[in-house]
Amino acid sequence: MIGGKDAGADIGQTGKNFGQGKNSWLTGTAAWNMVAISQYILGIQPDFDGLSINPSIPHEWDGFTAIRRYRGATYNITVKNPNHVCKGVASMEVNGQAVDGCIVPITDGQKEYNVVITMG
Repeated sequence: MIGGKDAGADIGQTGKNFGQGKNSWLTGTAAWNMVAISQYILGIQPDFDGLSINPSIPHEWDGFTAIRRYRGATYNITVKNPNHVCKGVASMEVNGQAVDGCIVPITDGQKEYNVVITMG
């Protein structure tokens, strides 16, 4: 990062830091990290049919909790990892009911979903 007294001197192509970013956090990096973490590590991805939850986490994790707002509803998500695996959904419950697969189906008018995923 270029800051302080050197920031203005490097605007032209002759500065010693020419080509380096001054404010790398303004380039979209934070947004892409949010996508990578929430959708590909925590595995919470929007899908046409509902909200897909298929985590890929470090085996050391006991699990995690997350809150996701999607299509006007709030999803309270609890992921349990009793066998300390990195991937794989053994079971999913939505509002206390077992659901096959890893997509939380959308129900018209439902404003809150309580989702429990057990990895295995």
